[in-house]
Amino acid sequence: MRKWPFFNLGDKQGMQVIYKMDVVFLWIYSAIICIIGIIGAISLKNILFLGIMLVVELIYLLFALKRPYRRSRAVKKEFPQEWKNFLLEHSIFYRNIDEKSKRHFERDVQIFLSDFSVEGTRRQSVDMETKLLVASGVAALLHGRPFWEPPFQDGVVIYPGERFNRHYQTGKGNFAGQASYHGPLILTEGGLEESFKHPHDGYNVIYHEMAHYFDFEDGSAEGIPAARMGAQKLYSWKNIFLKEWQKALQGRSFLRSYAGKNEAEFFAVAAESFFEKPWEMKEKNPELYDALKDFFNIDTIHIIKPTITSLRINDE
Repeated sequence: MRKWPFFNLGDKQGMQVIYKMDVVFLWIYSAIICIIGIIGAISLKNILFLGIMLVVELIYLLFALKRPYRRSRAVKKEFPQEWKNFLLEHSIFYRNIDEKSKRHFERDVQIFLSDFSVEGTRRQSVDMETKLLVASGVAALLHGRPFWEPPFQDGVVIYPGERFNRHYQTGKGNFAGQASYHGPLILTEGGLEESFKHPHDGYNVIYHEMAHYFDFEDGSAEGIPAARMGAQKLYSWKNIFLKEWQKALQGRSFLRSYAGKNEAEFFAVAAESFFEKPWEMKEKNPELYDALKDFFNIDTIHIIKPTITSLRINDE
């Protein structure tokens, strides 16, 4: 494991404390500030200018290293045993990965909780179990992509109850979550609990809404996460996508019916199924499975195993 003077750069798997490219830019910007200070001091024949630029350098480093320092402190802490027990009970993904992968998963949970707020409405605090459910959903979805950050920036807001409507009134409407272009990820407490209570039903509000954020990153919601996809893969993705979406429109897809609402919902529902019922996707549409395996860089069929109950539900 490589070291940087102050921080652990991270492993090949999992979110990073500080990314190598960030380190490069850190050195470049620091060098530029120093050079400006030296040239300015010589040109003005005033050593005070160099002192001012050194203060600027210090301020820049304080801001630039704030997040890496916070993350570094978080991952140096021992992962609490009660957190492990909770994840083993509630996260089928965490439960089924090997011990090395579990350590990466735990590290991602620690980094996420150090970086992102998970609060109730009006900034009310929520319990640690709720925070762990959110963090475990994020960690599972990003497990195969070591250099990906969560696609949302403004934290997570937990609404009470199971649903809210378009006016954000709880107890009404049919929204269990919402991904917005500019705003926090919104999840309902009931929807969150339901997502982990039945891990093989193809429904998980975190996977669903995070897929929307990936879709939004290129500025449009069309079911194609182009911002994180190479241009050469777009054409094949569109073909694979279109075939199954047409089935969803006609009610003939193995995906739950909500996939037929529009292209964006199709991708979100497909992501849910990939992480909850991969064996079914592999059987019904291996091309779609392979496309999602390539996008998320993980073969979920070796992690999420079907149970007798889940197979019975699928047969019905």
